[in-house]
Amino acid sequence: MPSPAAAPKRPSLVVATVALATVSGVFPGLASGSLAVQASDDFGISEGAWGWTLSAFFFGAALSSIGLGRVAQRIGPRRQLMFTTLATAVVQLLIAVAARSFAAVLVLLVVAGCINAASQTAVNLALSQAELPRLGIAMAAKQSAMPASSMLGGLAVPALALTLGWRWAYAMGAALAVIAFIGVRNAIAPGVTSATAAERSVESSNRLLVFVAIICFLLAFTSGSINAWLVASGVDAGLGEGVAGLAVSGAAAFGIAMRLLSGTRLDTSRVPPFTAAARVFVIGIIGFVLLTIRNPAVHVFAGVLAFGGGWIWPAFTNYAIVRTNPRSAARATGMTQTGVYLGVMAAPAMTGPVVDGAGYPTMWIITAGVGVAAVIGLLAASPHFRRPTR
Repeated sequence: MPSPAAAPKRPSLVVATVALATVSGVFPGLASGSLAVQASDDFGISEGAWGWTLSAFFFGAALSSIGLGRVAQRIGPRRQLMFTTLATAVVQLLIAVAARSFAAVLVLLVVAGCINAASQTAVNLALSQAELPRLGIAMAAKQSAMPASSMLGGLAVPALALTLGWRWAYAMGAALAVIAFIGVRNAIAPGVTSATAAERSVESSNRLLVFVAIICFLLAFTSGSINAWLVASGVDAGLGEGVAGLAVSGAAAFGIAMRLLSGTRLDTSRVPPFTAAARVFVIGIIGFVLLTIRNPAVHVFAGVLAFGGGWIWPAFTNYAIVRTNPRSAARATGMTQTGVYLGVMAAPAMTGPVVDGAGYPTMWIITAGVGVAAVIGLLAASPHFRRPTR
């Protein structure tokens, strides 16, 4: 069990802090999708080519997730999070003021992706060590940081990208990271889980974790498509650039509400987490299909369904993994998160050419098909995550 020193005196502050650390870590990648129209014009490239920015970010994350999860187990979540929050602030400032070529942006986003992988695994370990009374709510709040980053990216379009320029969105992200650093220093206990004890406590086999990583790849592919193309698809459907950004923010806000609502039930629900994720994800699939319709009002509504149903799954999957692997949460989620990162990385890289060649409706149909495969995988894995282990 975690040492007594690791137990938080203010659980709500711990949850808020790790949520902000998660936002600051993932913001550089997710914001790139909302900024596609303005940034691609600035560099003189197509929107499909700009989609490689999201791929670059999650390539870095996928490359380093397993290794950095093991590092978090050795040095503890507090030290790792203090480093990642400062590092992501520096990288985002470099994008804002020094990256004058598309290649430079890609390189910096690869680095930002590695930092995000370190942050995500440390956050999961911090929540596990904290022994919070309601892990489900805590995980849902932490996972709400993902759509929160998209919401901030969407708001940055009318507030910053269309007024001061798209680079200011990354300056805002750097400021958030500094605030997160202050929170981590004051709220996260310096507990450390030894690697040896962590290895012994793993209750999910490597084979099962690899299977879950494949499922997460499929789920994340759909999420990557949402983040990479929802704004640009809205513009293509007839929305103004500012309105499209605001619509994404509204859809992301609905996704946050759905995650938090689900979190209130995770600890007490008799429905296995993976089964619950599959049921809700069907709503997202309906949203993907409706996004094929080139009508502004329908696109806004479909975006809400896509976010609300199609991007709620991490609250369920990460809750199940952390609950099943209480001492080795960083190591276990380092493996499953690799699938997440590969999926989000693959989405814009694979759908970008589809967007450029066949248009957004075809791309959304492909996304819906991947979503169906993901639901089948969730249901197949569900029996392995039925009961808490502690």
